[in-house]
Amino acid sequence: MTDDSETGTIGSIDVDHPERVGVGVTRGETERSIGRPRDYPDRADLSVGTVEGRIGLTVDTMAGDHGTGHADVELTVGEARELRELLEEALESVEE
Repeated sequence: MTDDSETGTIGSIDVDHPERVGVGVTRGETERSIGRPRDYPDRADLSVGTVEGRIGLTVDTMAGDHGTGHADVELTVGEARELRELLEEALESVEE
């Protein structure tokens, strides 16, 4: 874990198996455009589950009518615990 207090970042986790990380984007249903440049998501959801003994975390986003993106990562139990600790630390800092 790292701490970068200047940017407000609580920390980060180095993933032991980067090959278990996937980032994907689809742009439009029939065209390869998402609309105006830098169209930011107006909807997003996070999901957590298990994948072959690991913890799976998925972020799905949607921008406008067509642009969607997702990021999937499979964490080891140790990495998931580190993430939990970072989330707890961040929660404590905003509740103070």
